[in-house]
This record gives sequence, C-alpha cells and structure tokens, in this order.
Amino acid sequence: MVRGLLCFGGLVVAGLIAYSIGSKQPGGFDLASLFRPLPEVNESYQRGFRSDAIAHINRARTPLKIDEAEVDEEIQGFLHAFVEQHPRPEEIELDAVFNDLQAQFPGAQYLAANLVTSGSREELLGKLAGWTAVASPDFNTVNTAVFTHGRRLGALAVMARRIPAFSLKEVNERGGRFFNQCPHCGEVHALEVERESRTLILSCPYCELPFDVLAADTDGQIRRATDFFDGFKLLEHPQAKTQMTDEQRIMALWQRITDQCDYQLDQDHSEDREREVWKFSRQTWDEKAGDCEDTSILLADTLLSAGFDARVVIGWNGNIGQHAWVVVKAGDRQYVLESTLHDDITLDNLVIASQAAAFYQPEQLFDRENLYFTEADESDFRRDYFSPSLWKKLPVRADQRAPRLSLR
Repeated sequence: MVRGLLCFGGLVVAGLIAYSIGSKQPGGFDLASLFRPLPEVNESYQRGFRSDAIAHINRARTPLKIDEAEVDEEIQGFLHAFVEQHPRPEEIELDAVFNDLQAQFPGAQYLAANLVTSGSREELLGKLAGWTAVASPDFNTVNTAVFTHGRRLGALAVMARRIPAFSLKEVNERGGRFFNQCPHCGEVHALEVERESRTLILSCPYCELPFDVLAADTDGQIRRATDFFDGFKLLEHPQAKTQMTDEQRIMALWQRITDQCDYQLDQDHSEDREREVWKFSRQTWDEKAGDCEDTSILLADTLLSAGFDARVVIGWNGNIGQHAWVVVKAGDRQYVLESTLHDDITLDNLVIASQAAAFYQPEQLFDRENLYFTEADESDFRRDYFSPSLWKKLPVRADQRAPRLSLR
C-alpha cells in the first residue's frame, strides 16, 4: 500500500500589496484637463475602455512571451457593481477589493488590483499598461471599471487567475490545482491533485482533518474510496442464516475469498511499476488476485451484501506498516479480518477489535456510501470501529462521484 497525504495552505493572493500599489498620483499638472469635458461613462464607454486596456496590456505582455490576458465576465460584473456602489471610488481600499473578491470567488487564486486616476483616457490606459502585474504570468484575466472623480477619470483594475472547484470530473480531465471548502471547519483552501496521483488522503490545512480518500483504478481514473464497491455478492446456502451463527457465516465467506484470491502487489502486474491502483470488487474476484486494499474491498463488499455491517480500514499495522483490513460487526462484537490470509479460516482468526488494538491503528474507514474519520483518543477508537461518537460520518455527495464502471 502506497499513499500520499495532501495538505495545502490557503489560496494565494499573489498580488498582495506589492502588486496592488496603483498610482493615485495625478502626475504632471494638465491645464487642458480643466476645460476638457469628461466623457459619459456609460456601458458603451466601459466596454470600449476595457477592450483598449486589454489591448495595451497584451502588447506589453507579448515581448515577454506571456500568454494574452482575457476578460473574466463574472469578475467584471463584480468589479462594476463594487465601483458603482462605493460612495467615493477614488478612495477604494484594495484590501477590501481582495476580501470581497475572494469571498465571492473562492477560486481566485492569484489577484492583483490597481487604482489609477488621470486627466485623460490615454494616460489612464498608459498607467495600466505600465502596471507591474502586467508582466506576471501568474495572471490570465484583466478587468476594469471606470469612474469619474471631479474633473478626472479613474479606473479600478483587477488581474486574476482562477482555479476550479475540486471535483473528480476536473481531476480526471486535467488535474492540477483546485480550491475546496473544508466540510469540517468551512475554510476554503487550495489543493493539487494530478491525474497520475497514487492513493491520496486529503486533509484540510486549517483543522487538519481528512475530508476525502482517493485512489486510481486500473484504467487510471481517480475515484473516491467508496466507488470501488460494486455490490459484489456470493451466494450462501439457503439455510445459512438459520443454521449457522454469524461467526460461521463470516468465516465461510471469508474462506471463499481467501481460497479464490492470491496476494499480489500492484507492481507485479501493472505496467507502471511505481503507481498504486485499486480494483473493484468484481475485478479482484475475477482476476483471483489483489493487494490488501483490493481484497479488503472485496471482503467488505461481500459481507455487506450478506447483511453484515462491514467497513474497510486504512491505517497502520504494527508489523506491516501501512495497511488495509476489514472490520465487521456480529451482534455486539466487532472483529478485525485480514483479507490476505491463505490458511484455513478458524475461530482463532476471528480477532476481537479490542484485542487487536495493540497492533492495528485505524485512520480512515469507508463502506459503500460513507467515509469515516475520528478526532477521539486512539485508546478508544482502536477498540470500537462503529461508534458514531468516535467515528463521524462524512457523506459523499452523489454529484461528486466518478461514474462507476459496469464490470458484470
């Protein structure tokens, strides 16, 4: 089992104050501006100025071999409303622009703002073209909002780069940097997930709690841990439920899986020797092989189909290191099951969770529908895998699931 822990800091206001220092100085005194009529700053004027500003800025970026900047229509709407609603736009505080922008657009990863005034439209455009942020490849959009200030023109300009919200669809299409709102503390943070990622446990950099468990399937698709269950079921004897104890049924199903599946590391059968992949339950059964995650998913899925409460556990084994196993509930007893055993399964193999606590340290649990995390003391959560007060449920939204493959 190979995995990585991703824990990234908050979104970056790349502009900060250095990039956001705009020229509020009027420059040389322009006597003609006292008599020159100010234009009507209507919607048509705003569009024309914005178009010219982008053209000036891109002419400055081209010799630097920086991609041309474009308009971000959503930020443009925000900027226009922000300036229009401000009683004295010439006194706008750029920190307020940053704060409001990121509150409305959490994916605004890089931001730079500039407030400039001038006696003429041409000088205003020239000041924006000479803005320090123009030369930075961190930004790919530029937006402006023009206003009048006495006998002068003013403009609030914002350069930005936005990143998409974290979703499996985006991860599998392009990978890269995303923003996410932590379901625990509500803070927005950035994270980076590449399409070539291994097993990942994503955690919030603010509260340090995990919020997702991801893994690549054998086709390279990044999926949530819960997606690897496919409802696999083994037929039992019709009288099994009435003539066998829960423990006997568990051992019988467990035995059939250990008889069917050999232990096999991903590196032994994958073309990418370095990449960790997970299999669907049916895949593991049909291929008759898998590592600890694969066989644990198959065993837990089988037990769930048989009516037991079972979960896959990601954590540490004192003798093995990083490991995956299964925990199942039978009445008021909880058993730790090793899915990679190849011996005859007996009652001695049914280890009660509290007795296995010295060697098994669970970190995350999952079943078909939910991920589970804990903030409890390890002396408690190692002994009880099903207590809702120790293991809190983190539901997986249906619209965030990757499409499941049909393997039957």
